[in-house]
Amino acid sequence: MTAIQSALTGMQNAETQLDTCASQIANLPFPAMPSNSSAPQDNVSLSTAAVNLLQARDDFAANAKVAHVADQVQQTTLSILA
Repeated sequence: MTAIQSALTGMQNAETQLDTCASQIANLPFPAMPSNSSAPQDNVSLSTAAVNLLQARDDFAANAKVAHVADQVQQTTLSILA
């Protein structure tokens, strides 16, 4: 597997992670406040979801950088051999 293929796979995995997390957040029910004024319980920890979203963003950015560097290496190699 080339570096570019590996980076593309990593970007697809990050996109899947982002989509899954965003879907979990979007599908949370919005319960009415109970009469005893206690806070409603979340099905998904929003702090965990925020960390997962940031991780997906960073994973995607890192893999995009790998693809960019691999492309530069390939161009340099072709320039040297040409």
